[in-house]
Amino acid sequence: MIKIAAMIGAPDLEQETLAVYSGDLATAFGKVAALGYDGVELMIKDPTKLDGVRIRRWLDENHLEFAGLCTGHVYGEDGLGLVGPNPGVCHQAMARLKSFVDFAATHFGGGALVNIGRSRGPGHPDDAESTLERMAEAFSELADYASPHGVQLVLEPINVHQAPYIHTSQDGIAMVKRVDRQNFGLMLDVYHMNIEDVGIYDSFREAGELCRFVHFADNNRKWPGSAHLDFEQIIEVLNEIGYDGYISMEILPWPDPDTAARSSIEFLRQYI
Repeated sequence: MIKIAAMIGAPDLEQETLAVYSGDLATAFGKVAALGYDGVELMIKDPTKLDGVRIRRWLDENHLEFAGLCTGHVYGEDGLGLVGPNPGVCHQAMARLKSFVDFAATHFGGGALVNIGRSRGPGHPDDAESTLERMAEAFSELADYASPHGVQLVLEPINVHQAPYIHTSQDGIAMVKRVDRQNFGLMLDVYHMNIEDVGIYDSFREAGELCRFVHFADNNRKWPGSAHLDFEQIIEVLNEIGYDGYISMEILPWPDPDTAARSSIEFLRQYI
């Protein structure tokens, strides 16, 4: 059965993020639990700065599941990416993402999920072949590190305005098949799919079981139902392909966090 998560920004972030709430995790968990969310996805940039024991306790106290860790601010704030022109930066990025794996495994157990989005890095300008080869190598190394910990990795295609490589769902599918690791799958974000893909519904069908996690936002990056994406049809297709994972709200906290959180869950509970 499909479950619904709220993205929450952790207190280690220094910049605004795409989350309904940010900062005070205990309060945020209480609010989303009261609204009927099933779980929480955390946007963090440095796990070593967070108290995983307290986070686990706050989740349990609010009867919330851990849905996953999102790593966008690893690149967005600290400029760390797995593949790029500076080998030192790439080395730091790999170490940082391995710390995400350690954090997830230690505090959230087997099946914990870590996203790879912008943290894959900028790649090499005008050298797609070399970039994709290096990315496949980096993803394989990280997946092999995560496997004995029971941690799942998911690759997120991102639109051309925010990332130089792996834009379409088809780009993501090709890379997942290239890496060919059981614990390396795909995260599909309907906001990016609306910009890059020929058809959102057919992309989900093509991804099939490779799709392990889904981000929702309307085409304006606000709460689902605030603009024109057809979420009823998207959810029908997810059910059609047998998707039973999480849908997480990676959205602007518009017009305010409480309204964004409430509007998202009220709209989606019509269909889920």
